[in-house]
Amino acid sequence: MNIILIGYRGCGKTTLGRQLADHLWKTFVDVDREICRRFDNLTIAKIWAAHGEPRFREVETQVTAEACAKDEQVIALGGGTLMQPKSRAAVEQSKAVRIYLKCNAEELLKRIEGDPDTAGTRPNLTPHQGGLEEIKAMLAVREPVYLAVADKVFDVTHLPPADALSHLIRRCL
Repeated sequence: MNIILIGYRGCGKTTLGRQLADHLWKTFVDVDREICRRFDNLTIAKIWAAHGEPRFREVETQVTAEACAKDEQVIALGGGTLMQPKSRAAVEQSKAVRIYLKCNAEELLKRIEGDPDTAGTRPNLTPHQGGLEEIKAMLAVREPVYLAVADKVFDVTHLPPADALSHLIRRCL
């Protein structure tokens, strides 16, 4: 059975996903990283600039469907993956435990700003250009979808990755 991690950028899907996969002896799949690989390792920002968001989302849907069709994986979705109807359908139809890594907007901003690669690798999603208002605006749209798809919700707002892993295993699996 797969484990699918859902959540906004900065919530820990990649960090926790890698650790969880190692702990459970599963394959780790990071949807965003696989998309970048398919575009000759361009960053997401460069993919959007060169090919546009629609092409990015098309490949994202392919990657998501392929990952969901396999078994024994921990899959970290992109923050916007579930907003695409075909991607959402693939996730909902997969045999998986779907876990929403919930995190408040203020903590997400701290984590995003603390990641030196974010500005150069990720596109802005709203006119607010990456700040707290962008995160709040995107969460207002995305969180209802995250909650609708998730089997479990795990709040990671105040947990460092090592603690989050042990709590996630105990409470969600």
